[in-house]
Amino acid sequence: MTVEGPFSEGPQEHILGPEPTSEQPDASAQPAVKEAPPTPSTGSDSEKKPHPIKRFALSAWDIICEHWFILALGFAIGFAKAVPDFGRNGGWIAAQWSIKYGAVIIIFFLSGCSLKTKALVTAATRLHLHLFIQCICLVLTPAIGYGISRGLARTSMNEDLVNGLVVAMTMPTTISTNVVFTKQSGGNEAAALINAVVGNIIGIFVSPGWLYLYLKRSGQASYSDVIVQMVITIIAPLIAGQLVQYFVPDYVKKAQEYINFGKVGNVMIVLLVWNTFCNTFHKNIQLGAGSWVPMLFLEIGLFLFFVVLCLALATFVPAKRLFNMDKPDAVAVVMCGSTKTLALGMPLISVLFGKSANAGILSLPLLIYHATQCLLGSIMIKHLKAWVNGPRPGAWPASCWHPPPASEAAAVAAAGGPAVPEGATAVTVKPPPPAASTDAASTDDGESSGATPLVQGQGQGHATNGAGGNGVGTGGTDEEHGPGAVAR
Repeated sequence: MTVEGPFSEGPQEHILGPEPTSEQPDASAQPAVKEAPPTPSTGSDSEKKPHPIKRFALSAWDIICEHWFILALGFAIGFAKAVPDFGRNGGWIAAQWSIKYGAVIIIFFLSGCSLKTKALVTAATRLHLHLFIQCICLVLTPAIGYGISRGLARTSMNEDLVNGLVVAMTMPTTISTNVVFTKQSGGNEAAALINAVVGNIIGIFVSPGWLYLYLKRSGQASYSDVIVQMVITIIAPLIAGQLVQYFVPDYVKKAQEYINFGKVGNVMIVLLVWNTFCNTFHKNIQLGAGSWVPMLFLEIGLFLFFVVLCLALATFVPAKRLFNMDKPDAVAVVMCGSTKTLALGMPLISVLFGKSANAGILSLPLLIYHATQCLLGSIMIKHLKAWVNGPRPGAWPASCWHPPPASEAAAVAAAGGPAVPEGATAVTVKPPPPAASTDAASTDDGESSGATPLVQGQGQGHATNGAGGNGVGTGGTDEEHGPGAVAR
């Protein structure tokens, strides 16, 4: 086939290939962007990377900063084993005053400075919640502990160690750690504080009763000594903190900017654990590993079981509705219901078993449980806080069997927006058109001059003017939902 020459007036025709490159390109076409050739490596990337030793040091520092509390507890226990006379009661620093009183006073003074008085009053009036927690701590857990001890009594485990487990389980909730851990987990700190005080006052009378029933041991701890100690270490610092917060709130806010109250509370917990183990190692308890190692794993499992049990009871729908509990309350239930105190346990052991040569062995289960709740409780903080600050902070999430409510749609309707159709899961408000196109837009059918709500649901879309496709069209093409046909 022939092709006309380039100087002829007839049109040219190409048989093969694209148009000649000499032809002028289309003005609307985008210009081709040439990729820059890769630059050869000059070794600058390797120079920017830190030295392996520096990277290791930075990684180690990050781990220490993130898990410093657990590491500090481990160091405190090891240091207590090495030098027990340093931190024991009557030792080098007189820990019975400097730590036993000083550390607890600091914890509750800071709680008084940070807690609002209204929150304390509100927590104090929730009698049903306090009754619920105390029934778990002073009725349910002692019964479970006694049942386990009866099974252990048929084994070859040391009898004093088995009785010590009963003593540990009959104690009320701990005072310091549950308040600190509840606050750091995003729980109801005021409820935890009220239960710590109430539980230890009730425990003065209830715990000896359980020990008499289960172990046939009678005796009473000194009521006056325990109450005076609670007034000095808990109630007085709490009131002092409330007064400071009331009269000089600006100074409290300024102090919170420079001092992390939560970290200070954790340091005080480490000191209390250190003092406890200094006293334990000073007694030089002689017990074979065949007895205390099984007890260690048993109490770890027992603490985790109590945590799961408390969480299950707190999230049980009838209990949740009866006691009007939310997520922060559930955290307080977990922390207060699963922990046991040394403040009442050690004096009670001295009164009931002080003449026994194995009094140290009787106290070992309580000491192991106390260390377990400190270590595992610090690990739970991160997970409980993530649960509290979930999709709906402070409220209960929808159950696994029911979808969550259309919160966005409800928010638009509550703000005076259009009625939300049933079944809608999200609401999108389309912005108004530009001012320049207002006149043209007013002539279009199905177009409005204001904002047009777009309701996305499972069924057919709803709108005030027209609907099309999966969403609501405005006479044109919706970038998010596709073209919409205008309906009159």
